[in-house]
Amino acid sequence: MFNAFQGQEHLPFTLEGSGKTAALLVHGFPGSAAEMRPIGDILHAQGITARGVLLPGFGQEIETLPQKKHGDWLKCVLGELAQLRQDHQHVLLVGNSMGGALSLQVASHSPVDKLILFAPFYKINSILWEALPIIQFALPTFKPFRLFKPDFNDPEFQLGFKNFMPEADLHDPIIQRGILDFAVDTRVFAQIRLAGLEAYRLAPQVTAPTLVIQGDQDELVTPQRTRELSNRLKGRVEWLEVAATHNPLRPTEAYWKTIVQRILAFISS
Repeated sequence: MFNAFQGQEHLPFTLEGSGKTAALLVHGFPGSAAEMRPIGDILHAQGITARGVLLPGFGQEIETLPQKKHGDWLKCVLGELAQLRQDHQHVLLVGNSMGGALSLQVASHSPVDKLILFAPFYKINSILWEALPIIQFALPTFKPFRLFKPDFNDPEFQLGFKNFMPEADLHDPIIQRGILDFAVDTRVFAQIRLAGLEAYRLAPQVTAPTLVIQGDQDELVTPQRTRELSNRLKGRVEWLEVAATHNPLRPTEAYWKTIVQRILAFISS
């Protein structure tokens, strides 16, 4: 039933630009290249080559995710960045949530011209999150939707779920029960935790000008945590806070025009 991420939109993409600048777009968890396409389109319209990466174990390979490590994701981003540098004079790095954490690590190892980070992940305010290195052995799997108790009638939840399972009928009791019983390997979250810790540790080595875009209603990656992470960066940091939850990459929302204007001003400055 959870045959997710099978559509072509979830595959990695490259939008060839007309200039000497390229941008590498790194998605978050549990996303795919599709979530970064709106930003890719904006940058491509400015003549920038936009490449949306698909991290190992995501998209159509989501069933293999428990076997992937934080280092696999980092190696993927570094490799894609190196390829873009072969044909482009300037390179931007754009990351969303966990993709933001990976982008910070990459920028600390391999400097880029500019960074754009959407709610860059660092940590979650939870004792259980801190204990993940131990919990992953005591509790191999858990059911996240039973923990979060989703409201299947909530438009916000419906929109978020539709991003990776557009064919699911959330009004179907069988689908609802399947979602509640959906089990996730705890090892995955231990690797995400590691990505956040490494982003925080390496942030002082990042000197690139950075635009941070944060939802003021984000309860997962809170504005407080994002400011803590941003304050560790050594380069110039611009901050944009919009009336959004965790995923502000939604062109249909009223704040999207503000995001676009700020990004265009940032990349042209």
